[in-house]
Amino acid sequence: MRQVPHYIIIGSGRMAQHMRCYLDLLSLPYHTWSRQGNTEQELESLVLSQLNQSNSSILLLLKDSVISDFIERHPFLKTKKLIHFSGQLSVPGVFSAHPLMTFIPTLYSLEIYQKIPFILSEDSPDLTELLPGLPNSFYRISEAQRSYYHALCAMSGNFTTLLWQKFFKEMEERFHLPKEVGHPFLQQIMSNLLQDAERALTGPLARGDNTTLTAHEKALEGDAYQKIYQAFVRAYEHSRL
Repeated sequence: MRQVPHYIIIGSGRMAQHMRCYLDLLSLPYHTWSRQGNTEQELESLVLSQLNQSNSSILLLLKDSVISDFIERHPFLKTKKLIHFSGQLSVPGVFSAHPLMTFIPTLYSLEIYQKIPFILSEDSPDLTELLPGLPNSFYRISEAQRSYYHALCAMSGNFTTLLWQKFFKEMEERFHLPKEVGHPFLQQIMSNLLQDAERALTGPLARGDNTTLTAHEKALEGDAYQKIYQAFVRAYEHSRL
């Protein structure tokens, strides 16, 4: 008879909340522990209670900066399979399974969670062993490339979010337009990228319109985003060499 997987989730932040939601939707059992409302003794008892459960995993869903120290202060954790979700952190004895997704405070549907790909290290076991019961796809990258991979994630996800936050704020505050005025624009950009990323770029960069690029830079004088604009132009020009 196949053993039901069981998880121990350490942490109470956003990622921990999303993982609890996903496991609930999959009807997979788990226990949780966090510094808020739980003791160190309770954590040790919880981990030791799972010693005979071969199909269990401990998810260290904590800030990157505290994971190594947390393990050293709780050596009994090493009796189980340890996994963190960091995109760039490397900790001896701990497996990495980075969910390639952005996580907001609102929890997602089962369909969304199941579509999330996990990025593993090249020497990692399959996801079915690390996170048993999860049907998600997974891929591997080399340990040496992890920081570069995660930098790309941050640039593409976080930095574009900053640009769109700037766009919507200026539409409302400077031009007194409803932020919804930009929704079709954003939706089409996303659609273009998904359909054909190589040909999705439009505007003055794509057509080599230096007159417009110069006018834009001048219009952005005094705005912190002028340097962002200039940096994107330089990056694009460099990529074309």
